Amino acid sequence: MKYKLLFIFMLFETFLFSQNLVLNPSFEEFKECPWKLGMLNNNVYFWSCPNHGSTDYFRACGKSAETYQNYNGRQHPFSGAGYSGLYCYAEKEYREYVQGQLKDTLVKDKTYEVSFYISLAEASTLSLKNITVIFTAERIGKPSSNTSMFSNPNAEENKFSNLSEKYINLNELRVKDYGIQTVESHTYFEEMESWQKISFTYQAKGFETFFTIGNFNANSETEYHQLKQDFDHAFSYYYIDEISVVENIEFEMEKTYVFKDLVFDFDKHDIQDYSYPELDRLVQYLKQHPTSHIEIHGHTDNVGTDERNKTLSTLRAGAVAAYLISKEIEASRIIFFGHGSSQPKVLNSSETNRAINRRVEFKFTNP
Repeated sequence: MKYKLLFIFMLFETFLFSQNLVLNPSFEEFKECPWKLGMLNNNVYFWSCPNHGSTDYFRACGKSAETYQNYNGRQHPFSGAGYSGLYCYAEKEYREYVQGQLKDTLVKDKTYEVSFYISLAEASTLSLKNITVIFTAERIGKPSSNTSMFSNPNAEENKFSNLSEKYINLNELRVKDYGIQTVESHTYFEEMESWQKISFTYQAKGFETFFTIGNFNANSETEYHQLKQDFDHAFSYYYIDEISVVENIEFEMEKTYVFKDLVFDFDKHDIQDYSYPELDRLVQYLKQHPTSHIEIHGHTDNVGTDERNKTLSTLRAGAVAAYLISKEIEASRIIFFGHGSSQPKVLNSSETNRAINRRVEFKFTNP
């Protein structure tokens, strides 16, 4: 039987990175497998379309084969088995958006790294130069019997009655506050074969609980690049996946941090897929601080022989080092150690305590 060893840590532990605050960030949780177009709204948990557009959800399950091949092109999910698709430009000002929800309201004055991946559908006739994200305290959308998820007992009955299937005019948006960030491409967002990452740093105002991604400009105000000479309809359709909002953390030199999401199978040292986002953020930090070096320290509990625990802890720390090197972090900046069970944080007197002692730590050092 295979057992999963989860790293369970006390509140006093110093963690590597904050968790992704986006609920259902890669559209993996849903009610019904998509069998027609426009099945994001009221179907994918924690996601909605704030206007009357019909944002799409793509996922291969059951008899559906539309995850990879769909009516506007072909794309594999960036993460997991599903992704969304939306019109960011279309005739008659038609627009689609994705609106997501955060686990917790953002903390005032703290900074967050916001990122997501997009890919332009092959059938698109235009590519856009800008993509916009807005943050709000409440979910945007018109209450109705069919979309009870939009209901807000504290809202005016017709608060969002001015919304339609057209673009959302922020000057007419009936919310108390919103934060906005527009990301501009150096050229245009034209990547079709693979996924393109969009990221930015956002300083919170303290009310942000929901966010919406899309194009909030009228057609006449949208900057685009025409991709085809002959076409029947002008439109720009983007796939989107793996949306992330994480709190930025600055690390102190010579201070020890503990990986939060690093999980290994019993007596194994292979890194699991769900550990990669945390490691990728570490890669990003190291690339942003090219003079910093890093030490990686592996630890086990006291179950097993001292020799095996020493070997296992070294292999796990080495697996982290190998991943960093595979992401083009220079090997000369990395050193790793395995300590076995020789440096417990707490007594190995219970399973809870042993879980605390099973850990991989790191610290930044000066060369």
